[in-house]
Amino acid sequence: MPAPFHPTRAFQAYQIFAANTDVGKTILATGLCRAAALLAKQKNRDVYYLKPVQTGYPVDSDERHVKTYSTGVHTETLYKYPDPVSPHIATDKPPKDEILLSETKQRLLNYVNQSKSKDGAYSFIETAGGIHSPVMSGTPQADFYRPLRLPSVLIGDSKLGGISTTLSTYESLALRGYDIPSILLFHNDRYRNHEMLSTQLEGKTLVSAVPAPPLPLEDPVKEIESMRKYYDRLDEHMEPIMKHLDQVHEARFDRLAYMEEKAKDILWWPFTQHQNVKQTTVVDSAYEDYFVTYNTNKDTKDSSHGKELEPKEMFDSCASWWTQGLGHANPKLTMAAAKAAGRYGHVMFPETANEPAMSLAERILENDTWASRVFISDNGSTAIEVALKMALRATTIRYGWSDSTPIDVLGLEGGYHGDTIGAMDACSPNVFNKNVQWYKPKGHWLQTPSIHISKGKVHIRVPESIQQNGVSQYGYDSLDAVYATNKRSDDPLVNVYKKYVRSQLQGLRDQGRHIGALLMEPVIMGSGGMIFVDPLFQRVLVDTVRSEGADLLGYKAQEQAKGWEGMPIIFDEIFAGMYRLGRRSASDFLGVKPDIVGYAKTLTGGLVPLALTVTKESLFDIFLSDKKENCLLHGHSYTAHPIGCAVAGETIDTLESLARVDKPTAWTSYRENWNSNETWSMWNPQTINRLSHMENVSSVMSLGSILAVELKDEQGGYNSMISKNIIHKMRHGDFDYQGTGANINLFARPLGNVIYLMTSQTTTPERVRKCEEILFDCLENYQA
Repeated sequence: MPAPFHPTRAFQAYQIFAANTDVGKTILATGLCRAAALLAKQKNRDVYYLKPVQTGYPVDSDERHVKTYSTGVHTETLYKYPDPVSPHIATDKPPKDEILLSETKQRLLNYVNQSKSKDGAYSFIETAGGIHSPVMSGTPQADFYRPLRLPSVLIGDSKLGGISTTLSTYESLALRGYDIPSILLFHNDRYRNHEMLSTQLEGKTLVSAVPAPPLPLEDPVKEIESMRKYYDRLDEHMEPIMKHLDQVHEARFDRLAYMEEKAKDILWWPFTQHQNVKQTTVVDSAYEDYFVTYNTNKDTKDSSHGKELEPKEMFDSCASWWTQGLGHANPKLTMAAAKAAGRYGHVMFPETANEPAMSLAERILENDTWASRVFISDNGSTAIEVALKMALRATTIRYGWSDSTPIDVLGLEGGYHGDTIGAMDACSPNVFNKNVQWYKPKGHWLQTPSIHISKGKVHIRVPESIQQNGVSQYGYDSLDAVYATNKRSDDPLVNVYKKYVRSQLQGLRDQGRHIGALLMEPVIMGSGGMIFVDPLFQRVLVDTVRSEGADLLGYKAQEQAKGWEGMPIIFDEIFAGMYRLGRRSASDFLGVKPDIVGYAKTLTGGLVPLALTVTKESLFDIFLSDKKENCLLHGHSYTAHPIGCAVAGETIDTLESLARVDKPTAWTSYRENWNSNETWSMWNPQTINRLSHMENVSSVMSLGSILAVELKDEQGGYNSMISKNIIHKMRHGDFDYQGTGANINLFARPLGNVIYLMTSQTTTPERVRKCEEILFDCLENYQA
């Protein structure tokens, strides 16, 4: 079951925006409705007109005007206010945006259902005022209507100054991702704005100038008669415009159908076994938490086009591979990117400074006070490779190793640091690297204790290699108790972990191994299966490496220790950093800071690639020399691109605002649900408890925006197929949205026998609840 308030081949819906007030929007909207009604007779369709917000009512009523001068058009107004002012000051009891948008969607859905006996419908939604005129809540209309992203007819301004206002409006809509197949304005012999607009927008949209209406008459009867004659003349000008809209509409759906059919023949998707792909999901657009997708419904048939492409709204429940922080097409991030693109494009970075890059580095160092240098790169894998180059050089120099000495890393079993060869070599053999011919494991990887919730109880699962006296599980009263690392000094696991780490380091000494860095993902190992590592284990590991590591490994410093101890500690926070877990840095859960850290993914809110490697002055200093060959020879063509840096700066501003605890924010309700400002999740604690009691669930864990459900499966691991049917049902099942008849699906991806759901950092509680409902439905009814 689709989300049919979005356009289909049979359902053509348009937004009517205007460059300003008093440009003839309602008159031209009426002309469009009349032209559509003429075509509708030929195509056996209905025509609908919707005015969501009307001020100045009943003196002013755009719906009444359309109804007066059109036949065969169904008209409707949702909210009517008597004061002829901007909607945001027309009422002191503004409805929430969610309510107004839901009612608008419901009307579109009604139009689809009402026209099922026909061959389709035309629908027009007329806005109020200009595109940045707000709805009642204060949200600009250009942003408010963006979730619908209907093709938009822009009513231009034919008066003096109208070229500027029309172009500015066009650009504002285009920046927000709207398609604008047509610009309409009145013909003005003196200013001829349409001529310049046609020149400026050639090849982008159709600009049409139509006759202006006659001057209004005082006698209402004569006025109506005058306007009827005007509209009769206007029809011949409007009908070609509607036919143009028809052609653009058909071309759009031809392209969507082509993409669905041909993408598999052209694209090479990552992490995908192509021969198992049965259908391509075409993502037409995305906004906030949702994709709008189209797929052929093999059970339906359009009378003239065969199989119908059906739209769906899919909740992006894998956060687009963990990048989504502030929602898709976030207008603040879009504007930050556009400003930087307009000011710089891309500029060379070595030996230069640009404001976005400089500001970003300063912002990072304001929080990472232990660090002093920021290296900017393009993605998480690169950030970690840079970190390894820094760390291994530093260790080699301190301990006097030769450049030909094989150097390994100390890491965690199940860790994952990216797909480039160097980052792969820093991981233990696994499904991601076993078929890579150049892969050569260069490290030693420790087993890890992990956190689970089963049958409502929090416990730590300890691997056999770490256990003492055969104890494999330790229980705790709450997640707060587990993550309060600074209060666990008397925890019996401290000595268990110390003994294990020391024995491992001593074993490496006996083997004559050279360990150049400790590299790990703090708190959670994502690709390894959403493994929540006991933060106490990682804290003990770091403390032991720093205080005893050199001695346990048998290393003798050739220089005085400066800035780091034992070996450099690298935290891979590509996934977990920047508030993904509810705190700015995952290291905050450990109560200890690294020597080097990598950030990416949520760093730019989900808009553009960018990564940072942040480190100390002591590690920077080892690359200083009179010889260029001794510098850090690493970079890429788009290093520190201003667009990415500007977007990252805007993202940090927003996330830090959300993270405040001194005043209510969008995260306050989540924290209250968990009775904690430190250890909390966007997922309901009641949901976690219920999941943990399900018969097919081994355990569950949640922190920040992440929910991980471990299914019972003897095979387990990445290659497990236990979740296949569940994931398929999440994507393709019928889950009625708020009883409207519109469908919401989850775009989820499995990690073997682990099903994970992940939201953006701006997800609302209502959306989280819907995801939880769908998850329960699938787990209860669609087990493999």
